[in-house]
Amino acid sequence: MTRSVDRISFLDSTFPAVPKIIQALEARDGAMRARELAKLLGVTRQHVYKMAAEGAIPSFRVGASVRFDPALVAEWLRRKMPKPVVAPERPRIAV
Repeated sequence: MTRSVDRISFLDSTFPAVPKIIQALEARDGAMRARELAKLLGVTRQHVYKMAAEGAIPSFRVGASVRFDPALVAEWLRRKMPKPVVAPERPRIAV
């Protein structure tokens, strides 16, 4: 198995909703509102606004409104996922 396949399997088993969220984000066209992103991530709208204000999640402003680019949020989510620990191959000793 390749590492990318291992990573996908790891994410599927540890965070089963993450690949679905990323797919939903990548399927979106156009900017998202905080309400839409909050529903997708399973957090409150206020939490999304707080993360945007702190610069913790990629966002941009249109006048007084905060919007989110789905592709940038999907990439941000991928970076936030823990990396699987891959044990180094140990040489086998014949006995």
